[in-house]
Amino acid sequence: LAIGSLASRWGASTLLIFCAVLLTGASGGSLLAGYFGRQRLFAKAISGKFKISKPIRGAQSVMSSGHLRTVAALAALTFLVTTLVDYQFKIIASHSYAQNQLAAYFGYFNMVVGLLALALQLFGTSKVLHRVGVIGALLLLPLSLGGGSVMLAFAPLLWAASMTKGADTLFRYSVNDATTQILYLPVPAQTRVAAKAFIDGVIKPAAIGLCGLGLVLFRISGGRDLSFLSWVGLLLCLGWVGLVISLRKQYVQTLQENLRNKKIDFESAGSRVTVGASQNIFARALESSNPQEILNALELVAHLENIEVDQRIEVLLDSHDPRVRVAALEYFGRCKSLHLANVIYQKFEDPEPSVRAAAIDAFCAVGQDKAIRSVRRYLDDADPAVRGAAIVGMIRYGGLDGILTAAEALKTVVVHPDAKMREHAAKVLGAIGVKNFYQPVLQLLNDPDIETQRQAILAAGKLKSPEFILPLLYKTQFRHLRTDAVDALVSFGPSVLKTLSKVLQTGSEEPQIRLASARVVGRLGTSEAVQVVLSQLEEPDDVLRERLYRALAHLVKSNPLPAADRKTVTDALEREMGGAFEYLLSAEILKLDDSTRDPSNLLLSTAITEKMIRIERKMFSLLSVLYPFADMDRIYGVLRDSTAVEAARYRANAAELLENLLDAGIKNKLLPLLDEGPRTGRLRSLREVISVEEKTPDQVVLSLCRDQSPWVRACALHYAALQGHRLAAPALLEACEDSDPLVRETALICCAHLIPEQMGDLAKNHIEDEVSLVRRSAEWIIRQGH
Repeated sequence: LAIGSLASRWGASTLLIFCAVLLTGASGGSLLAGYFGRQRLFAKAISGKFKISKPIRGAQSVMSSGHLRTVAALAALTFLVTTLVDYQFKIIASHSYAQNQLAAYFGYFNMVVGLLALALQLFGTSKVLHRVGVIGALLLLPLSLGGGSVMLAFAPLLWAASMTKGADTLFRYSVNDATTQILYLPVPAQTRVAAKAFIDGVIKPAAIGLCGLGLVLFRISGGRDLSFLSWVGLLLCLGWVGLVISLRKQYVQTLQENLRNKKIDFESAGSRVTVGASQNIFARALESSNPQEILNALELVAHLENIEVDQRIEVLLDSHDPRVRVAALEYFGRCKSLHLANVIYQKFEDPEPSVRAAAIDAFCAVGQDKAIRSVRRYLDDADPAVRGAAIVGMIRYGGLDGILTAAEALKTVVVHPDAKMREHAAKVLGAIGVKNFYQPVLQLLNDPDIETQRQAILAAGKLKSPEFILPLLYKTQFRHLRTDAVDALVSFGPSVLKTLSKVLQTGSEEPQIRLASARVVGRLGTSEAVQVVLSQLEEPDDVLRERLYRALAHLVKSNPLPAADRKTVTDALEREMGGAFEYLLSAEILKLDDSTRDPSNLLLSTAITEKMIRIERKMFSLLSVLYPFADMDRIYGVLRDSTAVEAARYRANAAELLENLLDAGIKNKLLPLLDEGPRTGRLRSLREVISVEEKTPDQVVLSLCRDQSPWVRACALHYAALQGHRLAAPALLEACEDSDPLVRETALICCAHLIPEQMGDLAKNHIEDEVSLVRRSAEWIIRQGH
């Protein structure tokens, strides 16, 4: 529309200025995209470290497959014909209008056809595919262009050229392009990518160039008769139609071959597949002697529309493989076809319990409340799965009568002496999905059988009753139930945030429960979850703080951080960098050395090194928050990977990426901390950007004896005792009452060395310590005569 208006009013040459403006805008957009996308660009730069599988070459993948060769030939013919049609349209139009009117006509023509193509793409393409299938949709463009070529051969006038060119624009960018994508459906994903790249990047432009060369030769040889080109176009269209028809057989063969290995990705098709040959393909797959191929077909049949395979699936109910019988029954349960009720009912007597259970479930889904009388007798079946299927079916599909009939049976299995029955009771409660059935689930959450507890946790995640939140939180204390409990809490969604926030704020709560709460918050993926984590960034517990940082890094991938909150994260990063600097400075003041033979020096040096590594992980978690698209985890992995063949070069590249990516205030503090050079040089750089109070060796030892990390405290106490730092005596006495048993035991032994005069009373105070390790140390001290 803009082109038509500009050309009519100001002339065709004005369009050059319009093009310049548009190109300038495109250049500016590229610059902005580069600026805002630099995190992603830097993340890509480091990916060269990792090995990738040998790439599949596009030409090789196309030439090795008959189906892909045909697709490539189809693309070549498409662009040969459309280029020819485009040429004829422009030549005929140029004979009909002067320059300015010609430009205006092109503008209005493209506006009308473009709007029609948009409407067809939005509202018609899917319907065309459903009605005529892939092959019919692919024939639409060559038949319309072939018809247009016939019109141009007899009447090379503007109306005929416009109709032909209009058919090209209308059908090629809507129906034809969408359908062509489905042709790649049977091809394995990796081969598909390489083949598409080769066809789009080589075959298509080569076809356009070849047609252009032919047109040049046509003009050089004095050709002026456009009807000749029309007949050439018609011949190409006939070849195109023949190629599409031949494609049907190859498409079917490739689809069937990949169906055997379940390599078909129906989701990438963008719409359900309705190719007419699908019914035959799946019919043959369902008759296969390979059970896995049959199972694949039964799973994939859900992606097909208007396909009649019920009779063939009915035959599978007598398959020798119980998995196939179960899958067939599940299919009929989804279909809910009443005429199959008797066939399903016959499988109630199947020798395999899983098949009987599937039959009962399908029969209830089909028969609804009419199934009660037939299913009632299975409510006390000896097999837990069969009994569970009967209870679930009657409660879900049997209406009020079904609920009343099955309720007593459900109560019975909840308190059944057999653990397997109670386990299935939990599964039943989850399958029923009634939120008000929370009481029996709470009872099963405390069952003595671990597997029953696990199934009760899964049921709680399905029911999502608020009464489950606290019990699930307390289940996170147990290692073997933690993952399931966290998953169940995540399924509640944002409704658990209020409770989790209170747990995170309660420092006296069990550490494992607080850690699990942080994991749940990190997986909720909401802006409210981001605020909960941000409010806890000053958490004193080192381990929990690290977990909170990781949770926040995960959250910001889907919830961009506002500028005000970035300041909160930056402050947390500054605190961590300041803490790392203090540890580095402490190691320098005490002259700690990883290569020394002094055991107390070596032990404390190692503890501080481990502490620094932990702080580094926390710093990179925070960097992942501030730079969510830069793949900081990978950068950190490269920095700390000493096993790679070219580790030094990779670390240098990673450091260079950080140099270019990070803001100056962060970069000047972080890079010296990560440097592997001499400690004195790193400290010199850090002193320029971080102010810290200088300490004496005694003050450093005293501070480390009161460190937040139990391991650092224990190593510092050991160092103080062996190095004779008597100013650390108050910290030693405090540590004798430390909450960590390792620290208490170390403190008792160290006090015996540094302040032996006070050891008698200290040892007696711990002779009945709750931890045997501490008790034995106290007994040893007493035996030594302290």
